[in-house]
Amino acid sequence: MEKKSKGYAGQLFIIVKQAKKKGISYEDATSQLMASNPLLEKSAKNTTSIKNILEKFVELGKMNKTRSGNYQLSK
Repeated sequence: MEKKSKGYAGQLFIIVKQAKKKGISYEDATSQLMASNPLLEKSAKNTTSIKNILEKFVELGKMNKTRSGNYQLSK
């Protein structure tokens, strides 16, 4: 079992890591993150921020974005 990460970015990384081969869309990652963090409100600002975190992981080379727009860990 994975240790729980304190920050949202760490939690997102674990969510994408658990998605395996196909990867995960940012909408699904957002809903999973919000389900595990009840204080995180569902708003356009939070959804955009989560997408920006995922895009930053892509820029840093920790994740890839598939043609279908899903995120998966870099190999």
